[in-house]
Amino acid sequence: MSRSSRVLSCTAALLIAGCASRVDTARESQALLETDRAWARQSSAGTNADSVIAYWTDDARVVMPGAAVLDGKDAIRRMVTSSFAAPGFHVAWTPERAVVAASGDLGYTVGTNEFSIPDSTGHVTKVAGNYITVWRKGKDGRWRCAEDYSSPGPAHA
Repeated sequence: MSRSSRVLSCTAALLIAGCASRVDTARESQALLETDRAWARQSSAGTNADSVIAYWTDDARVVMPGAAVLDGKDAIRRMVTSSFAAPGFHVAWTPERAVVAASGDLGYTVGTNEFSIPDSTGHVTKVAGNYITVWRKGKDGRWRCAEDYSSPGPAHA
């Protein structure tokens, strides 16, 4: 085989391999949106901290206004467990849009959220806001939250 034939064969093989691994970002975006919706249902139920925590990566970070950054699953586990145990606590969110990178292993979701947060006297304040969550797709094919950011809107009682 001539040098030019080998180059042409290698180029064709690379093109075929590249096409074979093309990611359907629309399908992956829909799957990510459904994952965020399932996570929202689990969290809103407020009954099983482990099922909620399973949606985060081991090295995840949670950033909320006025609070220290939660770094890693252990810190997040403590926050989720104590929140679920607080009488009157509730969290709900509505995923509105998902975007997945062309690589198919990184994406984000955005939407609105609402936290019902009890104070030391038992008075519950509701805080509505917006969020952006950055997701990574693991080797097992599951989407997990790597970065979770929330921005509050005006509080109402």
